[in-house]
Amino acid sequence: MGMAVETGKPGKGPKPSINVTPLVDVVLVLLIIFMLIIPNMQDDKPIELISVMFPDKDADSKDEPLVVTIDRNEVYTLEEQDMAREQAIALLKDVYAKSPKRKVLLRGDAKVPYKAVRTFFKDVQDIGFGGVSLAVGSQRKWDGGGEVD
Repeated sequence: MGMAVETGKPGKGPKPSINVTPLVDVVLVLLIIFMLIIPNMQDDKPIELISVMFPDKDADSKDEPLVVTIDRNEVYTLEEQDMAREQAIALLKDVYAKSPKRKVLLRGDAKVPYKAVRTFFKDVQDIGFGGVSLAVGSQRKWDGGGEVD
């Protein structure tokens, strides 16, 4: 038999109720925050990815690519280590010597001059990596003119 609170009149006793609406509101707000913030916080470096006009349709690969991040200060992050450009190239040469079929994913902050990203991209291709990709954010709109948003 369960414990019950006896009152003089049947059905008139206190009825506990739990209001879960504030809890649900807080959980939904946290979920939205995490959905927006976490994807851009990879490698503990918040960066704004470069936008793209014509994304590749075939983006699936079997091997996990080697991720290289260039932040706003042109610091290169490879395998969770910050380094200068020359060190990153030397490390990539070592990686290529061990596994030449591995792909490279280059993540560049939108505030970095594109010349730095482009020359590093070319250096990675010159090392011999066949699959070099550039990570991008949202797709840009193109109006057909010479300028891109």
